[in-house]
Amino acid sequence: MVGGGAEPWPDSVAAPRLLLRAFRHEDVADFVPLIGDWQVARWLARVPHPYTAADGHEWVELAARDRAAHAALAFLAVRTEDGAPLGATGLHLDRDRPGSAEIGYWVGTPYHRAGYGLEMVTAMLDVGFNRLGLSRIWAAADPDNLPSRSLLLKAGFRQRGERRYDFAARGRSVLAPYFEITAAEWPARREGSA
Repeated sequence: MVGGGAEPWPDSVAAPRLLLRAFRHEDVADFVPLIGDWQVARWLARVPHPYTAADGHEWVELAARDRAAHAALAFLAVRTEDGAPLGATGLHLDRDRPGSAEIGYWVGTPYHRAGYGLEMVTAMLDVGFNRLGLSRIWAAADPDNLPSRSLLLKAGFRQRGERRYDFAARGRSVLAPYFEITAAEWPARREGSA
């Protein structure tokens, strides 16, 4: 466990309208068109563009290896009402800061503005703090991605400054707003994010 968490890493996480679960090779055909959409990929730091089926299969393998090594926990977000994959979220543990992790997330364009991103982030904050025992979760957002910045604030994060961040799809580095929430802040703040 990380930071004293008492429970094992979850295989899946239930959210009000979503099931967050491990990626599978059979999911590739469903999630590649979503993450491969330029309107999604352009905001993501570690995602190449174009994003191919080979990239998707590599991601499934990497996510499984990282989970086994307790380095990262990545989930595909699937809508419970119909099983449709609509995005993804994950926590990537910081090697140099024990008890700390970066949260990442994306939502496919057809599912934007429906609250799924906030639902994913809130569920992962709960996993990070209450199941993995993390003390701090952080995120960086492209400065032009106002919906993502707003989502982080609504989830209880606070902007703590800026940091240089590479965005693979754009082939450039930007000075990105840096957001953070701590385990001590989470209980009071989660009431306003659900």
